[in-house]
Amino acid sequence: MSRRLVRTLIYSTVLVVSVSAAVHAQAPRPVTVGIAVGATMPISDFANDTKTGYHGAGYLQYEPAGGIWGVRGEGSYHRSDFTDEALGDIGADPDDDITNSITHVGVAAVLLGRGRDRTVTPYALGGLGYYRVTVSASSGSLSLSESESGFGFNGGAGIRFGRQVGFFLEARYHQFSITTEDPDDPANSDVKSTFRMIPVSIGVRF
Repeated sequence: MSRRLVRTLIYSTVLVVSVSAAVHAQAPRPVTVGIAVGATMPISDFANDTKTGYHGAGYLQYEPAGGIWGVRGEGSYHRSDFTDEALGDIGADPDDDITNSITHVGVAAVLLGRGRDRTVTPYALGGLGYYRVTVSASSGSLSLSESESGFGFNGGAGIRFGRQVGFFLEARYHQFSITTEDPDDPANSDVKSTFRMIPVSIGVRF
């Protein structure tokens, strides 16, 4: 076998391996992870009792190759302070350490506006979730908390930058309801409370 043929075979092998590696590196993975932080804005009746707060969120998302849709499992934690009016209604002082937190876990469907193989991709999403509301109060070494839970839905839109790794901006509308006993008549009736909020997030995906 001539040296020229050997060199040709070696160069061809190196070229094929290099091209395969480049294609593999550029091909988007079907599963991505997202981590986000942002502001949570209460709306409607919920805004009468709580102030704008903050949140942290994360998700695991699956998108099939060449598709324009995806599905994600997600979770988020929201925390906010009560308004002075709400504290006054229960006889508390504005300086008292009383906070409201919401934990959310759920699933959502994602529709990609331009397909996943884009550097800038708008998207819409909507889903169902389990929500848990916890009210916490502390004074010195004494701490108290009470929680209630319920189910709800959410929907929104976002835009992401980068194909596989990048950042994203997202806004969602969440609504869920919790049914509790009427404190004035616990034996005969329940009280249904509906919570509405809009979290606005900025995050990274990889």
